[in-house]
Amino acid sequence: IDALYEKYNQTEGDEARKNVYKEIDRVSGEAAKYAIANEYDKMSQSIGAKGTNAFTSVEQTVYVNDIPENQFNKWLAIEAERFRNPILRLFHTELEAVYEEKNISLDRDGRKVDEKLMEGLFRNHAYGTQTTIGTVEHLKNPSLKKIRNYYTANYVPNNMAIIMVGDFDPDAVVAKVSKAFAYMKPHPVKPYIYAPEEPRTAPKEYTVFGPEAENFSMGFRLPGAASSDSKYLVMMDLILSNAKAGLIDLNLQKAQKVLSAGSQIDMLKDYSVHYFTATPKQGQSLDELRTLLWDQINHIKKGEFADDLLPAIVSNEKLDFIRSNEENQGRAYAMLDAFCLDLDWRHKVNEIDELASVTKEQIVEFANKYYNNDYVCVYKKVGTDNSIVKIDKPQITAVEVNRNAKSPFLSSILAMPSESIQPVFLNYGEAIESFITPKGLPVVYYKNTENKRFSATFVWDMGRLNDLKIPVAFSLLNFLGTDKYSADELSKAFYRLACSYYISTSDDQIRINLSGLDENFSEAMGLLMHLLNNAKPDQASLDALVERIMKTRANNKLNKGLILQQGMYAYAMYGKDNPFNYQLSESDLKKLKAEELIGYHIKPLFGYAHKMFYYGSKSREELSTGLESYVPGAVVLKGYPKAKEFKRTETSQDKVYFTNFNMVQAEIIWMNRSGNYDPAKQADIQLFNEYFGAGMSSLVFQTIRESKALAYSSYSRYSSPSKKIDPYYIMAYIGTQADKLNDAIPAMNELLYKMPRSDDGFTGAKESILSQISADRIRKEGVLNSYENAQRMGLDHDIRKDVYAAIPTKSYDDLQSFYDKNYKTNHYNYLIIADRTKVNPQSLEKYGKVDELTLYDIFGY
Repeated sequence: IDALYEKYNQTEGDEARKNVYKEIDRVSGEAAKYAIANEYDKMSQSIGAKGTNAFTSVEQTVYVNDIPENQFNKWLAIEAERFRNPILRLFHTELEAVYEEKNISLDRDGRKVDEKLMEGLFRNHAYGTQTTIGTVEHLKNPSLKKIRNYYTANYVPNNMAIIMVGDFDPDAVVAKVSKAFAYMKPHPVKPYIYAPEEPRTAPKEYTVFGPEAENFSMGFRLPGAASSDSKYLVMMDLILSNAKAGLIDLNLQKAQKVLSAGSQIDMLKDYSVHYFTATPKQGQSLDELRTLLWDQINHIKKGEFADDLLPAIVSNEKLDFIRSNEENQGRAYAMLDAFCLDLDWRHKVNEIDELASVTKEQIVEFANKYYNNDYVCVYKKVGTDNSIVKIDKPQITAVEVNRNAKSPFLSSILAMPSESIQPVFLNYGEAIESFITPKGLPVVYYKNTENKRFSATFVWDMGRLNDLKIPVAFSLLNFLGTDKYSADELSKAFYRLACSYYISTSDDQIRINLSGLDENFSEAMGLLMHLLNNAKPDQASLDALVERIMKTRANNKLNKGLILQQGMYAYAMYGKDNPFNYQLSESDLKKLKAEELIGYHIKPLFGYAHKMFYYGSKSREELSTGLESYVPGAVVLKGYPKAKEFKRTETSQDKVYFTNFNMVQAEIIWMNRSGNYDPAKQADIQLFNEYFGAGMSSLVFQTIRESKALAYSSYSRYSSPSKKIDPYYIMAYIGTQADKLNDAIPAMNELLYKMPRSDDGFTGAKESILSQISADRIRKEGVLNSYENAQRMGLDHDIRKDVYAAIPTKSYDDLQSFYDKNYKTNHYNYLIIADRTKVNPQSLEKYGKVDELTLYDIFGY
């Protein structure tokens, strides 16, 4: 196979190359008989690993696992063997998955914009001269020999780190890791040498075309992460955009001068990049966005920002530091940054103190030094990208995955002993306190014993379906002031307190969350209540908001993911009239009055039944007393407005819903309405999903990706409702090349109508679920979320306890029975989005009656 790929790379002419690839395909099929697909994922599943993944960026390759602590020895044995001597089995089917990943990137306008920015900023450095995934030509000519050479040169201990965070003895872990990886021998790694980037005296401009909404981006090249200037870059970015009180946040977002705008930084080893993005309002030019963004930069260059913004930034960074360090993942990624960027760990630990030392004068000097004409801007416009060259489908014969085979190494891992971990289930009656304040506010309380951070959420069981004006009213609130404060002053006040509020409105709920440092709880709550009770209606702000809503609606029709995953989904679930397209018309929006929205929807809010969920360090008594000053109580003045109801459709026959979209790939969702919610089915559902289609060791992934090379991403699951009154749905998904569509659909259908048996896969699924539940610890706000979800499902206990007790009793016959009853005999709605020049809708009639949906059908406008 090695030799054939080298021959393939040197062969010219389409027909000659096809003949060589046929031979690669034939020999790979023979080789597959001696391989066992996906054993790594089977082993990860057997130890209850979660989040098993890997990713590559411009200067890091990262392998990720979240494992129970009692499985450390097994995990270490697996990883030590994994990196010892990789044998690239089943390469041509995995290569096809990479082709699919490339084609996915060709459908993402944001990826093309990023690549152009980097290309313009870096003429010499690999940041701009190549992309992480490579070009189509790179992928068309792979070399197994070069891949092995890359591994030999770079996978050496002096170029690698194992980053571990958890509850363990560090000295014992280090000793075990040293022993397991003792076979690795260091050797010099060739340093990356590059010519420094020469500054430009004029900006570099690009125009990118694609089907998604238009926007503007620009980027500046700055010193790398280890530079002493990096702290100024961080502060510069946060002065501009911190999602609350930055110059871009207030002057552009809050002033509604743009549809959206922001900035962010990418700290890299040799250089860093400061990105700016903005999306235009209706009729606004991209050049105007460019001017508006530059205006904010110039404010900093002139020192035109408040002195108290700097300490406020430091306080908010401290809060973010607390949040990120509450979880293992946050701590691990902090170490990952330090390692890959060659930063002294003390720098990461002391980062907040370094930011606190930065002065206004230093920031102004930094801004004037680096923010000049040496920058790149990209105009993203709606149109056809004629430069796209997709990777054509090679002829690949499905290979054997040998799912019932087991290597001696896998057997040895499964035989290794491990100490048991006893699961910890929530006892809601003991963990959570529920009480009613003297004024009648129901409070669900869980104390934070880890730090001094709080999160308080008010919840009303009414939402968009009760009144379509509710989302508009609460969106408007973000742009209003009061009789005491302007809108900007309120944002600045919350930011100074390192507290923030967030209002979300769903179909059936209003949620107002206030979070931050507990020491500022009372003052922040007072500010929030002052805003809710004293917001001043402003018709000009509402008119600007309506204009932006209309532009957002137009942009939504250019959003492929929204069209498929929400619009077509709702259409298939409910029919032509559905919650997705139930919304105010343009004429209704333009008739809205600010006084009505504030007077009818905001100020009377606390007169409707509501409750509060609190997680924080205050005692129950302190909280109850503190709330009395601000919360008027839960006296019910009137009932909720009646909610609009929609009737769900039955899936009584196979049907195809097709939508045309300018794209390289084709995406397919299978959907079927199943039975009503039954908590007794929960163990069967989790077991089935784990075995059949929910992860990389599932039958669906093995068949669709590893055996048949038909998709980069594919899954199937029995989807549980979020409320007990809603039904289950059967779901499946494939994203594939358009010319593979008629291979992909039958491949998934075969699984949906006939489930292959794998006794080892079934055993692995059971072990994985038990191991994950044993190691799972629900903490912090998660306790309140678990309780609220249980109540929504009509449960009074932690459902995981039922699943843990039931899984050991399940047999393969139980699994087969669940499949036969819920999957095998069903009809399906096929939701397909593709370019009709590549996929003819009439060719899909073999799967069911075709209903071609227009964007008007989906969105209702």
